[in-house]
Amino acid sequence: MCCNCCSVRQQKFWVFGLSSVILAIGVFLAAAWPPVSRQWIRSIMPLSPNSFMYKRWVTTPMPIYSTIYLFNWTNPEQLNTAGVRPHFEQLGPYTFSDFKVKEDLEWNPERPEVTYFGKRTWHFLPEKSNGTLEDIVVAPHFVSLTAALYSRRYRRTLRKVMNFALNREGGDTHMTHSAGEWLFDGYYDRLLDFVEQLHSPLLPIYSSNFSWFYERNNSKTAEGSFTIHTGHGDLSQMGDLQLWNGQNTTGFYPGECGKVNGSTGELWSPERRWDQPTSIFLKDAARYLNLFPQNNLTIDGIPVWRYESTNLTLDNGQLSPDTKCFCVEKRECPRNGVLDYGPPAFNGPFYMSHPHFYLADEIYRENTTGLRPEKSEHGMFVIMEPTMGIPLSLRGQLMVSVHVERDEAIDFFKDVAYNHYAPLFTMQIHAELDDNLTSLLKLALNVAKIGQYTGIALLLLGLIAIIVGVFVTKNHKWHGKQRPQVAEKKANCT
Repeated sequence: MCCNCCSVRQQKFWVFGLSSVILAIGVFLAAAWPPVSRQWIRSIMPLSPNSFMYKRWVTTPMPIYSTIYLFNWTNPEQLNTAGVRPHFEQLGPYTFSDFKVKEDLEWNPERPEVTYFGKRTWHFLPEKSNGTLEDIVVAPHFVSLTAALYSRRYRRTLRKVMNFALNREGGDTHMTHSAGEWLFDGYYDRLLDFVEQLHSPLLPIYSSNFSWFYERNNSKTAEGSFTIHTGHGDLSQMGDLQLWNGQNTTGFYPGECGKVNGSTGELWSPERRWDQPTSIFLKDAARYLNLFPQNNLTIDGIPVWRYESTNLTLDNGQLSPDTKCFCVEKRECPRNGVLDYGPPAFNGPFYMSHPHFYLADEIYRENTTGLRPEKSEHGMFVIMEPTMGIPLSLRGQLMVSVHVERDEAIDFFKDVAYNHYAPLFTMQIHAELDDNLTSLLKLALNVAKIGQYTGIALLLLGLIAIIVGVFVTKNHKWHGKQRPQVAEKKANCT
């Protein structure tokens, strides 16, 4: 703007006009921006095709690693030796990158829900592992143990038939395979092959090959389909699991324990309350686990809550009556800290717990050696920003074990010296929010304050400009305007 080209009136118009606009913007930002910005952020959070959150949810938003530990049974030949307890040596970690993408998305036009399959891809990372996939691992022959458990339901004659079948068709007390075969590659098992050929609905085995994660790599159907709440209409439900495989119950546990609920661990509802636990649904266990708030922390300038597993996380009714329904009829109910993993695992003698039976009853370690539970290593946690429900760090881990029990009717197990719970493997998932997402989270959390502080600065600037304008007006300092005394002298001279 050229002051020489403007009259005094035009100068006043520009100064007081712009000052008023700056002042108005400052007042708006200082007073109204915080609620407006919060509402705007709420509006972009629900899931919908091509939405802000969708692009960060449809594929793995942060680097995730699956770390697996295998337990090697070092003295299987002494299973029947009194005074020598089974010893287990933890091998690993065997670390894999874990990438997941959602496929076959179906958006419900009538309800705020989306259904999808999750395709997971694992790649072995030797540089992050301690050991190779060629490591040799010995484990109890849990196929034989499952067959022995099945036979206990029947009369003595049928038990003799089962014993004969085990002796003839590949039963044993233990088996030996490489780490790669145990994890993803799979191995042929003669006893499984025999059971598969029976085509019996009582023994629903559909393959003669086995591994803990057999045919899961690059599979989109292995974990089933998931239906979650998109957050439209109720952000507090965003990410909550509504259906699993099209059903709102798992079919494995009665009552409330059989209901599908909790988060899948990839999307968490925002605006959380401190007094509420966060729930995670475990597909393999067909149940949810609760993590409980423990600490308020500040990480990288972000206020967060730390949720941890406690002795209530794997309870079976001993501490909380609500979890009593996880005890299955006609199966012995585990003590606190151990879950009955049998229902989703062919009703075998399988159990799930924290690694090394951390937070579990001492009875689960009393007849074995080699297990050393540590809180810092074997607990589960989620560190979460509660306003937006964004996890900064998480570690989920569980151990699967098998019950080895003396059985007078089965030759392989009739002389077992100590009934014990043999650890098989631990699966750990760990993820950290990367720097780019952390910066984006900080911006989202501070956008209200940034706008408010900017508004205050503009408010002060507008007030200063108006005050300066008033001062200039009173002192006749506008460019091109003469003081009254000078104008009066000029008039007298003429």
